Amino acid sequence: MARHPDCYLDHKRSGLKPWLSAVGVKNTHNKKMGMSNKKRDLFMKKRSYFLLTICALFSLSLLAGCGMRALLTSQLLPDNDWPKKRVMVMPAADLTGIPLHESIDTIREELTKILQKTGCFNLCPHNKTKKYHSFTPGESIDPELLREAKERGMNAIIFETINPIELNPGKSGIWPFRKKAWSCTVSMDIDIVDVNSETILLSKEIADNITLSSEETTEQTEKGGTTETKKKALKECLPNILKEAANAASLSLNQKFWTGRIVSIDTKEIIINAGSDVGLRPGVVLEVFSKGEYITSFNKQTYQLPGPKAGEIKIVSLKTMHSIAKPIDGDGFKVGQIVRVKD
Repeated sequence: MARHPDCYLDHKRSGLKPWLSAVGVKNTHNKKMGMSNKKRDLFMKKRSYFLLTICALFSLSLLAGCGMRALLTSQLLPDNDWPKKRVMVMPAADLTGIPLHESIDTIREELTKILQKTGCFNLCPHNKTKKYHSFTPGESIDPELLREAKERGMNAIIFETINPIELNPGKSGIWPFRKKAWSCTVSMDIDIVDVNSETILLSKEIADNITLSSEETTEQTEKGGTTETKKKALKECLPNILKEAANAASLSLNQKFWTGRIVSIDTKEIIINAGSDVGLRPGVVLEVFSKGEYITSFNKQTYQLPGPKAGEIKIVSLKTMHSIAKPIDGDGFKVGQIVRVKD
């Protein structure tokens, strides 16, 4: 029986190639396949390099963390870190409703340490023998605290308030191993008051979230949570909150020019409430301004407009906390007038 011609296609492929060559048919299919394979390999290599680059950059950003953010923000800061500003950090106000005696002291101490590391500020302790009213945005500052800050030559006062800790029942883990847990939100308000202008420089709430396992499941704990859970949430979230608070404070304080005050006038000598501790030196020229009017912004914060320029004075000698200056332009200088380094 004669075979159908198509049966030759079912035969071994190796036997087909000599026949194609013999009849003069070129095997262009393999060449095209080789070309496409090379292009595909090149494309895959390029894509692999691209993905590796993205992964590397992402890993570096995670490892850098707050350090990278601090580096980026430091380059955005205006050059207002000279002279150094004297800053007083007040004890944190506790609104959590749970006993936090040690934690409250830690908040002020840790925030002070972080700000001190920047090298841009002189951090001064508050008077621990006196009790002051806690600060509330929109209300007047404790006049006794403001008076003390002016006498000590402070530029700013930082207030911290720990808000009530929010706990919401939920679940954590992967099904079917999910367990009951608490979704915790810890927040802190940071407010900065400019002493010389008696205005608010910063008013910001900083929050952090964490999920904690819930071992107790009674009706009472499911509604409000336990004191220990809240303390643990505060302990876990506080370091990140304080780092962000210090970063926000640094940005806010460095956006404003340093200012001092005239505290005494004796014949032709003018005493300034800042000295070598803030970086002043002999020969520095200071502009003197009278106090301007107060205005209230749309967000109910009060700002003081700069008053007219009264003249200029030059520092002739220094002490640690004070400077002695002489007039070089203008007259009518008065105690309480604001001074600023001339550009």
